[in-house]
Amino acid sequence: MSNSDFTKFMIARGLKQLLETKSFTDITIGDIARHCKMSRNTFYYHFKDKYDVINWIFYTEITPIIGDTASIERWGSGMRALCHYMQENRTFYTNVVRFEGQNSLSGCLMEFYENLVRNIIFNANGDRVLSPQQIKMISRFYAHGMSGVLLDWMKNGMVKDPDATVAILEELLSGEIFRQIIAQQDHTEP
Repeated sequence: MSNSDFTKFMIARGLKQLLETKSFTDITIGDIARHCKMSRNTFYYHFKDKYDVINWIFYTEITPIIGDTASIERWGSGMRALCHYMQENRTFYTNVVRFEGQNSLSGCLMEFYENLVRNIIFNANGDRVLSPQQIKMISRFYAHGMSGVLLDWMKNGMVKDPDATVAILEELLSGEIFRQIIAQQDHTEP
């Protein structure tokens, strides 16, 4: 790990430790710098602000968990792993899920899941039958649903086992739920 990455890791760890006793909105750059025993200049050399630290944490923690699951068969296991990771780090994720805007968790999740759905479409050669506009719309639609369900689960305290919810999302994304509805409708029509 380079010196720069190590310093970023130390700042991120310091912020996470502060979040165990203070809310994110109450934490200042000075608090983080004092806690990490560094100058404010050192902090600003590595990050623009505390939101930038949060964004760095999201990308360094979440990417390895869900980054390699861009297939229709494997994305659900990535989401399950992410949910379990967030449960293990409940204090941090419960605290940061509450703020919106630039570098928010919701924005990070939207970006991850929009890219994931787009990659699933491309891996299945969907770009041969769908226009770029359709791919963008489909990716955003599913990303909103996936992120929204995950954020709701987090805002409700992450107490429910996420496996059942992820299973439903898997059936939605694969189209299985709609196939079941259509099959049922076909059996009940006169």
